[in-house]
Amino acid sequence: MASIPPIIDIRDDLRRAQDEADADVSDDFETVRDRLDAFGERDRADREGVVDEIDNQLLRVEELLDDEEATRAVRSARNRLHIYRESLDQTDPNLAVVDSGVRQHEEPEADGVLPVGEVTLTATVANSGDDAEVVPVVGFYDGDGEELESVRGPAFDLEAGTEGQIELEVDVPSDATHYAVSVVRAS
Repeated sequence: MASIPPIIDIRDDLRRAQDEADADVSDDFETVRDRLDAFGERDRADREGVVDEIDNQLLRVEELLDDEEATRAVRSARNRLHIYRESLDQTDPNLAVVDSGVRQHEEPEADGVLPVGEVTLTATVANSGDDAEVVPVVGFYDGDGEELESVRGPAFDLEAGTEGQIELEVDVPSDATHYAVSVVRAS
């Protein structure tokens, strides 16, 4: 079972929105949390459907809210979902980023917080197609979902039907709050 990519683990935005909301949206947010929990058990096609369901649910919530801070938190969550969709669109259909994480120096992986500065990013990539030479691409985003920087890693070989883990040393921009990893064929 794959984990939830950090870019769409929007529970932090949901908490902020619920704390500030002027309307009772707790049932709506519970539905979103349930969909997030089910995310890791799905294949790629189903995951895209789950992301669409979450985005639609958040759009309905956004229309209910009058509070500016709560609305901003919901928009942040939706921006993160859109970033995730874009990273999927950039990834070859036979390749998938199964898991990713970030750690600073030799510390354990950061829990929900993207460290700033030099970090080690790990990603597990699955190949359901033919043997391929692949390149990881990491995008860093600010709280508004604007891309700050994109970094391409070195190419590596990934045999058909296997998973491989890569590690990249990257420098996280100081105003980055989220990242997304995609993988493309080297050609």
